[in-house]
Amino acid sequence: MARRRPVAKRQYARTDRISEVIREIVAPELERLDDDRLAMVTITAVQVDGSLERAVVYYSAMSAEEDGREDEVAEALEDVRWRIQKLINREMQTRKTPQITFEPDTVLASALRIDEILRDISEESPASPAEGDVRGLETPEV
Repeated sequence: MARRRPVAKRQYARTDRISEVIREIVAPELERLDDDRLAMVTITAVQVDGSLERAVVYYSAMSAEEDGREDEVAEALEDVRWRIQKLINREMQTRKTPQITFEPDTVLASALRIDEILRDISEESPASPAEGDVRGLETPEV
């Protein structure tokens, strides 16, 4: 009877590994493209579904958002989507490659907005009591 080799547990799910490969393909390709509309566009994450049918590529374009050019960036990404899809199909070492779509990543913008709100609140609130100032604090009875 043959000895069985111990099977190493994978650290990451297959979809996570494929997501990372897609991100490593898409990000440099966007930098190489000669399209001014895609200047300062950053790939923040890729999420592949469990069936490997679809992959959502999340991007951030903070400078375009400040200038009000979000639609222009989305249009540019849609224009180059098939070119990038062909590159992914060629580069990946899998039988099946997911179809990519581009979606704006709102996490960073939301985080900046929350930070701004917290900063406004801290500026509006009165100074916190100094150390040792216990006025208004009750001590619980034991």
